[in-house]
Amino acid sequence: MNCTWQAGRDAPADTQYFLYWQKSIEDNQMECELYIKAENGRNMGCIFQNVSIGHEKAYFLVNGSSKDSLIQFYDEYINMYKIEKLMPPSNITVNCDEIKNDCIIQWQQPQISHSNKDMCFKYEINIKYKVRISSLTFDINSYICVRNDRYEFQNYNEKKRYTVKIRARGENCLVSSNWGEWSKPIEFGKTMVVF
Repeated sequence: MNCTWQAGRDAPADTQYFLYWQKSIEDNQMECELYIKAENGRNMGCIFQNVSIGHEKAYFLVNGSSKDSLIQFYDEYINMYKIEKLMPPSNITVNCDEIKNDCIIQWQQPQISHSNKDMCFKYEINIKYKVRISSLTFDINSYICVRNDRYEFQNYNEKKRYTVKIRARGENCLVSSNWGEWSKPIEFGKTMVVF
């Protein structure tokens, strides 16, 4: 987990910041393990490793110190799952049937530490192919949203070259409702010949 902050507008030059967090009420407060430093040596961020996300709000506190003045602290309770950036779905496969003119696209849900239920996700699929008209080539994009880890792409044209990429977001569970990262594009179909 990466956390960052900005120095106060009127913070003296010698101000140094320290971050503490508490995973739940029962846990002890922990100081940052690895600070991210600005050019002037001031702590401006923190990297926590091996963070697991629970159902309770975590507590964060940024304290500042200076020889010249008192520094206002900042604290906040945060539902960690709401700020989690989802990784892309993995193990994407495409199996096409040229007789039926369709392809079955399948994948595995993003890995998260606090749920293994696939019903927690909604997926957006982007299927792209190129169309050539006269001397111009255009990209045609289709965006589809589905609730399971499988999609049947119909009207597959075996003469076209397609790319597919997928991303996820949480729905109906304690998973971030922000769209996650796109997967790497997977190609399928024939190679497009350009003259």
